[in-house]
Amino acid sequence: MKSTEVYRLLRLGLSPVLKSLGFKREKSFLSWARRRGDKYTVLWCQISRDGWDEYVGSQFTLEFQRSVDSAVGSRSTQRKRIAKLLSDTQREDVRLVQNNIVATLRHPPANYFKLSVSPEVTQWYLAKFEQDTTPYPHNHDIWLRYAKTEHVEQSWHCRPASALRARPAAARSAAATDGRCGRHARVA
Repeated sequence: MKSTEVYRLLRLGLSPVLKSLGFKREKSFLSWARRRGDKYTVLWCQISRDGWDEYVGSQFTLEFQRSVDSAVGSRSTQRKRIAKLLSDTQREDVRLVQNNIVATLRHPPANYFKLSVSPEVTQWYLAKFEQDTTPYPHNHDIWLRYAKTEHVEQSWHCRPASALRARPAAARSAAATDGRCGRHARVA
């Protein structure tokens, strides 16, 4: 799946929710910003630099910042990925959806090149097909996995969009620090 297609799906899914919350689409990256007082709350999506693998797919995250400028990555007073904006229940919802996605991944054939580099690389690669068995802690760096269109849609629906609406106080505090994708985490 090309990153342009993933960004398109995320834009289509997140734009209506963010617009209803007063965010405006920004020019850089896939980002939105909303001014509150003398600062902006900025949200953007990032696709992993690891690239695409035909078996494990890839992953993306959402990040938030509070800053004087609406530009992604500008000097901020707070910066957080989505996990820090989610409640325990929301993080657990994300984990369960991610496990469902991992369960649908096609395993590579035994002669797949990544399985013959070294025992360590094989172990690292095959771990990508394992489900997370423990709840994500508050500081877990959640990356939302996908290998097909439905996975992208499931991931941002799963709890990222809901997190944007659900937790006003926690999100305000979090939007001032660092975050990733989850169900509508209300943002300051």
